[in-house]
Amino acid sequence: MKVFIIHATAGAGHKKAAEALYNSFIKINSEQNYVENIDALDYTNAFFKKAYPDVYIFLVSYLPWLWGIIFHFLNCPLLKPIINRVRYFFNSLHGAPLLKYVKDQQPDVIICEHFMSAQLMAALKTKGLIKAMVVCGVTDFGVHQFWVNQGIDYYLVASQSTKEEIITMGVKEDKIRVTGIPIEDKFAKTTDKNQLRKKLGLELNKFTILVTSGGFGVGPIMKIVEHLDNMPRDLQIAVVCGKNKEMYEHFKTAVFKKNVQANGFINNMDEFMECADLIISKSGGLTVSESLAKDLPMLIIKPIPGQETRNAEIIEKYNIGRRLADVNKVADYVEELLKDDQRILNQMKENAQKLARPNAAEEICQWIAQKVSENN
Repeated sequence: MKVFIIHATAGAGHKKAAEALYNSFIKINSEQNYVENIDALDYTNAFFKKAYPDVYIFLVSYLPWLWGIIFHFLNCPLLKPIINRVRYFFNSLHGAPLLKYVKDQQPDVIICEHFMSAQLMAALKTKGLIKAMVVCGVTDFGVHQFWVNQGIDYYLVASQSTKEEIITMGVKEDKIRVTGIPIEDKFAKTTDKNQLRKKLGLELNKFTILVTSGGFGVGPIMKIVEHLDNMPRDLQIAVVCGKNKEMYEHFKTAVFKKNVQANGFINNMDEFMECADLIISKSGGLTVSESLAKDLPMLIIKPIPGQETRNAEIIEKYNIGRRLADVNKVADYVEELLKDDQRILNQMKENAQKLARPNAAEEICQWIAQKVSENN
């Protein structure tokens, strides 16, 4: 079975979901499967490859209100026919080498972990240029109409709420599977918390808050940590700055009253989440899914209008976390969660267990292998 997993490095989540699926396919049966993890942007010119993610990061970092307007404008059902034509013109123009490669290689299965590749692969299938089973893995808990294309055989979604939303967009129920968003299998494993805290330089018996803001390190992290540091509560803070070197250098030189462990870009987020009692973070689809796998209640920092806002709404709907409306009141939010012997926090942990799908990647791969076997 030849499997292509196609993502686009525009935000870390799409890439991480694709890598989780790739590793699961290799783990299940590396001898019988040929699996290729493809970044669609690698098949575009240098300018497009750099501009595609950079424009998005600039907007969400400095002009989130403008991004919100663009997101909702592009999600207008009445404008979908026009917007899709314009999108396809640019995507197919810049993605022509990818289209050629897929047509030449004729994989058995194509899993799209980004809406750019979903549109391009759906078009190939609709035109009869490929015979592959085309699967679209939606990497957020809400669904933008960019994900929905004629020619997609199956949609893999994060939750029952996501399924209900995508049905309203015209997708038939039998084409939708609630699988959860694929994450690395290490998030499904549990390790002794005390051992991990020693390893990471954290004290053993203190309430631990993990503060992070995604791979690019955007958001008011410094202000949040300063407020937490001034709380009378006896707690400690682990900070992940991602690729934001300026933020990391600030934390390394700053003086705090509490134990504040600063980290740059890390590859062991599962260990930090295992050690934490609460996470304060952005609400990207992968971050939310990883937190759910660790039964970790969330305080959500200013979600980006659009996809992160939808993710935050789902988290609040299931009472797994809350949106941090005012970062200057973060201490009040934490105090609220800690009162009455952490009753609210414990309820959030129980609710997270119900929505978590830590084995999503492995289950998706097994389902796809079974589907291909049935069709042969």
